[in-house]
Amino acid sequence: MKQYSLMITIIAISIVSAIQYQFNANAGMLFAMISALGIVGGICSRGSDKGTDNSVSETYVPEVEEPKAHLTTLPIETIEGIGPKYGAMLRKKGIDTVAKLVGANAEEIDKICKVGLATANRWIAMSEFCWLDSVSEEDAEAIVYAGGIMDLDELAEANPQELLEEIKSSVDLGHVLVPQGYEFTIQMVQSWIDEAKKQS
Repeated sequence: MKQYSLMITIIAISIVSAIQYQFNANAGMLFAMISALGIVGGICSRGSDKGTDNSVSETYVPEVEEPKAHLTTLPIETIEGIGPKYGAMLRKKGIDTVAKLVGANAEEIDKICKVGLATANRWIAMSEFCWLDSVSEEDAEAIVYAGGIMDLDELAEANPQELLEEIKSSVDLGHVLVPQGYEFTIQMVQSWIDEAKKQS
C-alpha cells in the first residue's frame, strides 16, 4: 500500500505542477494526466478492497422453489422468459405470482412488458399448464415451446408419442432448456394428456 500511495502522491504533484506552470498548455495533455490518476486510483482501490463487490445485484429466484408449489405463492419469474426485468414490470402492476398471470390477458401483458402478443400468450399458456399437478415449470415450457400447444383442449387431444418426440428434438437442439439430468418420458407426457382431458 505504501508504494501505491507514493505513486498517487507523485502523480498528484505532477498534476499540480502542470496546473501551476502550464495552465494554458494543451488541455488534452492535462486530461490525460488526470485520467492516469483515476486509473491508478482505481487499481489501488481494487487492491485494498478485494472483498467488495460493486456490481449490481438482483434477488435470485429459483426456477423451482418447491416441486409442486401452489401457484398463489409461485413467483412470476418462474415462467420461462420472465426474468428480473419483466418480473419487476409485472410486479408494479400487481402481477407477482403465476396464479395472477393465469387471470391476465395477452393485451394487458404486452402493454406492460412490450414483448408482443405471441410471447404474452406463451407466458399465459405456461402459467395455465402449471395448474396441472403432473406438469412442472419445465414441462410447461416444453409443452408450449416444443409442442406449440397453447391450451388444455389442445393438450388433451395431443398424441403422446409425437409430443414426446417434438420435445426431445427441441431439447437436443437447445430450443428448450431443462436442468441437467431432467428427462421427459412417454409416461410423463401421457399423464399430462390424461389430466388435461379431465380438466377440459
